[in-house]
Amino acid sequence: MKRIAVDISMFVAIILEFVSLPILAHEIIGIALFFLIILHLYYNKRYFKAITKGKYDLRRTVGLIINIGLLISLLITIISGIFSSQKSLKDLKIGNYKISHLHKPFAIISLIFLVLHLVFTHKKFLRILKKNLISK
Repeated sequence: MKRIAVDISMFVAIILEFVSLPILAHEIIGIALFFLIILHLYYNKRYFKAITKGKYDLRRTVGLIINIGLLISLLITIISGIFSSQKSLKDLKIGNYKISHLHKPFAIISLIFLVLHLVFTHKKFLRILKKNLISK
């Protein structure tokens, strides 16, 4: 049930990130989203162990490419967000406006990869959701 709560929280946080919010709220939700992503990756660590195992057909290869694209675009979005923080992390004095222009386009690219990721994993997600809802 924890996995489902994390996934739903991530989904809500991502939607909120694309809504017009005050900058401080956007930054706080972004920081929370960063930790939710770490939890999501932790709960799905078996996926990483299985990457080098088994055979790759077209579907598995495309899924891996989508996941790598999502991971890279999210990393760039998060790093550029941290470096362009105006409110929540301003005391760290790590602002670097040279890379702040990367934040918005990579957030959009991340959203595209996220939709593709959800399309590729929706059957598994629905199976886990059904299992958790029925077993309770």
